[in-house]
Amino acid sequence: MKKRRVTVFLTVLLAVLFLSCAAARSSGKVLEIGRMRVAVWPEHDSTGVLFIYDGRFKDNEAFPNETSFHIPSGSVISDACSLSPRGTHFCQLYKVKKIDPTADEVSLKLPYPNFYLSFHTDPFTPGADRRTLKQSIRTSHRVDRLEVDIESPLRAEEFRIISPEGFEVSEKKGLNHYEKVFENVEKGALIAIELEYVKKDNRPSMDIKFSPMSGQDTASRASYREQGGFLTYVYMAVIAGAALLIALLFFVVKSRGGKD
Repeated sequence: MKKRRVTVFLTVLLAVLFLSCAAARSSGKVLEIGRMRVAVWPEHDSTGVLFIYDGRFKDNEAFPNETSFHIPSGSVISDACSLSPRGTHFCQLYKVKKIDPTADEVSLKLPYPNFYLSFHTDPFTPGADRRTLKQSIRTSHRVDRLEVDIESPLRAEEFRIISPEGFEVSEKKGLNHYEKVFENVEKGALIAIELEYVKKDNRPSMDIKFSPMSGQDTASRASYREQGGFLTYVYMAVIAGAALLIALLFFVVKSRGGKD
């Protein structure tokens, strides 16, 4: 019995040492992104603005690893995922902390170098036909190629990108998209996005199940704000459940050891 316990202990110890060494090796590397796309889609599927960060880190050997992204303060995250080589989404638990009055930091562990992060902001004044968006993209890693894609909402009038300049327009699925590429963007760089347009309704471009197509726009805005608190409770419940399961397994193992 003692010999078996020693064997189990040594196996666990070697596994812990191996994982610790692998984590130390990964954490010591400076992570850089090869290609990253930032989608800025006002009133795409809600009365707010949908942002999407997706791309790929350059060093495959650095993963699994933990990293972070900067997003506008108060954003509500929809998805925080890593993509396998086959394109399967592996959604991850994440932590959010405020780094200054205008930005939050999202930290998560990625099993693969591909990432996908989507979130919503709510910058528009309720009831105003003229919408103005002023938000910045802040890079948390160096990026070789950063592609910004701004979508003009359906039924928008006088749509204008004030800054930055130099966007090329094209039509995709019946909507105008404005695209611009930034090369060799350093870590911590700020790309200030400023645009304006006139829209006489509060219906989003996409008619999907959580879009406020019924005209209950104030309720939709509230639901997005409440969603952040709801997700916090979900993650707390998951963590509590995991802790309870570990305690139960420990009790079972200890009970069997006492019988032996």
